[in-house]
Amino acid sequence: MKSRYLERLTELPGPVWLFGAYVVYRLWEWGFGQLMQIVSGSWWLGGGPILLYLIPVVGVALAVCVLWGLVDRSPYGLSLARWYAGLQAVMRFAALLILVFSDYNPLLHGGMEPYLRGIAGHAVWCVLWFLFLCYLERSEALKAVMPETGRNLPWWGVAVLFCLMLTGVI
Repeated sequence: MKSRYLERLTELPGPVWLFGAYVVYRLWEWGFGQLMQIVSGSWWLGGGPILLYLIPVVGVALAVCVLWGLVDRSPYGLSLARWYAGLQAVMRFAALLILVFSDYNPLLHGGMEPYLRGIAGHAVWCVLWFLFLCYLERSEALKAVMPETGRNLPWWGVAVLFCLMLTGVI
């Protein structure tokens, strides 16, 4: 049984495969979290607002849509992936700056280890997202596979991504 999506997926270069692995990880992490809530008996019974349940769903769905746009060779797929990677890099850099310039007291918050781990984690993710963005911008292999339509993501798509970034979804 042949699938055109699997054939298109195999044509994509390696860094897009790494992004696909990230998307699968996000799906697995969300699914495992839902399973643990069901097993513990707190799924949907926690009394929290429905928005707290929908925010992770939207974040995972957005990552899946970006990967789908790349695999499907959508005219907006590459532009959406660029904006997604760029906003992820900006968000991680902002989180890094907030951690660095926060008034952290190691005596009140369990020592320096969680603080340094947070700084290192955000720094690594910021660099990785920036490198992925640079790859999406400059890759000749990806340009050869993606259509040459020259379409950019419309302004409302960028606004939606930015709002999702502000709410903490991506």
